[in-house]
Amino acid sequence: MALDLDLRTPIAYGWNVFEELNLHVPEGKAMLVLGRGSARALDLESRVRKVLRREIDVFQGVEPNPSVRTVMEGSETIRVSDPKFILAVGGGSVIDAAKFMAVLARHGGEVMDYITGRLTPPDAGYPVYAVPTTPGTSSEITPFSIVTVPEERNKLGLRHPSIYPAKAIVDPELTVSLPRDQTASTGFDILSHAMESYWSRNANPLSRQLCLNSVRLIRKHLKNAYEDGASRPDREGVSLASIFAGLSFSNTGTTICHAISYPITVDTGLPHGMACALSLGPTFELLVEKGADGMEELAECFGSSQDSFREDLIEMMRSMNVPTDLDAIGFKGGAERIMSTNISGFQRNFTLDINSDDVRRIIEDM
Repeated sequence: MALDLDLRTPIAYGWNVFEELNLHVPEGKAMLVLGRGSARALDLESRVRKVLRREIDVFQGVEPNPSVRTVMEGSETIRVSDPKFILAVGGGSVIDAAKFMAVLARHGGEVMDYITGRLTPPDAGYPVYAVPTTPGTSSEITPFSIVTVPEERNKLGLRHPSIYPAKAIVDPELTVSLPRDQTASTGFDILSHAMESYWSRNANPLSRQLCLNSVRLIRKHLKNAYEDGASRPDREGVSLASIFAGLSFSNTGTTICHAISYPITVDTGLPHGMACALSLGPTFELLVEKGADGMEELAECFGSSQDSFREDLIEMMRSMNVPTDLDAIGFKGGAERIMSTNISGFQRNFTLDINSDDVRRIIEDM
């Protein structure tokens, strides 16, 4: 039987590939979508203008965990500008927002129309060319867009093949100035993507090899990148880990660790990758107990074993000042708050049957 692995977005990868941006995007007017602090810190608008030397309109101000309001405002700006393409330069939030903006600007409707399935994007709208300034989300190569919906007190997403970016331009040099806390959070997001994809019911031998390579690279390079942000080999290693994890989970989806993380981030502001990491250890132990296939191999790629994985993970988290339990971050909602959100799809995406009691156990074990 054939094994399917959809690698739809072309990737240009390399140190200083950003300086060759003109070779990787189409001719014509661009709409540049930027974030907030990182856009200013990296002077992204002027750097893009210097490289592209063409007509560029700008939408700036995408916040971490982008809101419905920001996505709607950006889509209107793009609709009025009517560019040839969208250039999203920033972290995962910027790229996620730009992908959703592109659909709304071309096809109309509201954010929740697409999230609930009332509307389905016939195509990507305006093509999005994505330049990540952080590793982690892999949004530059995935068919997902996650937004924060205040009235739902949760983060919700659109998943559709049409919103794969037209191309990803991945330059590890852009991640050199990442602060330590962002290096840690994005790194643990990569680890979460790789591990959750590995134990997804949609995993296959091809996707699992991508996961294992990602875990190996995170174990080898993340702590070093945290301690020395200018280390080229380690920044390259983390960026490659993000690509491998993204290629895998864009095909398999994630599991309960991501679902658990969303209300934690909404309620406490804990960065997404750190929130995901909180449940990795308890979930790993539950799957080992239930006899899930391949867990020893996964632990070995982390430089550990089934028996010591959680302890080794906690040690790594503490070494990078990442919280290791819910009490440490002041999360008050407990299991009821998390389980009141829409977690059923993530719960079903395991190789084994995971019921609500299992999910509650994971949360209480955090």
